[in-house]
Amino acid sequence: MHMAARAATLIGVMLLAPAAASPALYPPGRYAVDAQSTSVHFHVKAVVGKYEGDFRAPTGAVTIDPARPDRAAIDISFPLESMTTGDGSTDAMLKGGSFFDMAQYPTVRFSAAEAPLVDLHGETKIDGELTMHGQTQPVTLTVHLVGVTPDEAPGLSTLHFTGTMAVERSRFGMGFGRPFVADKVDLAVDAIFRRS
Repeated sequence: MHMAARAATLIGVMLLAPAAASPALYPPGRYAVDAQSTSVHFHVKAVVGKYEGDFRAPTGAVTIDPARPDRAAIDISFPLESMTTGDGSTDAMLKGGSFFDMAQYPTVRFSAAEAPLVDLHGETKIDGELTMHGQTQPVTLTVHLVGVTPDEAPGLSTLHFTGTMAVERSRFGMGFGRPFVADKVDLAVDAIFRRS
């Protein structure tokens, strides 16, 4: 076959061939939250002092579908029973009917169906939903990937994220104490997920 004809044939094959899929940032699969290493710290200003503490012992996972490796589904819940400020009377007040009403609404949940995945050099905003005190509202979580531990053995990949979010508690029916206690609550997330 003439050289020019062969080149034309090769170019034609290349144009018809499907483009190679971009490599996944992280191995697809289900990454269960590490309940011992993950927490959300909250901080609320008050006229006198402040309220701050931690949500701990979460359940849930990040799931990366092999068909959509650039996106992830997030579903994570924190039991209010494990929330702590370090002061028993403050914990009882926050878990009581004037604030979280733990007896009726025992968990706080964050979920996002289409979370974009980020690399080690940037941060991204995740639009999701926060459910607490029986109400669900749209929220935006800003996250940064701290690091990735590659597989030391099959299925042991680890993802470490930090993030921040600010919410107005009155949007969730928890306006008690204003204006002496601020409406804005600042949240700082430190989360580790392990591929299961």
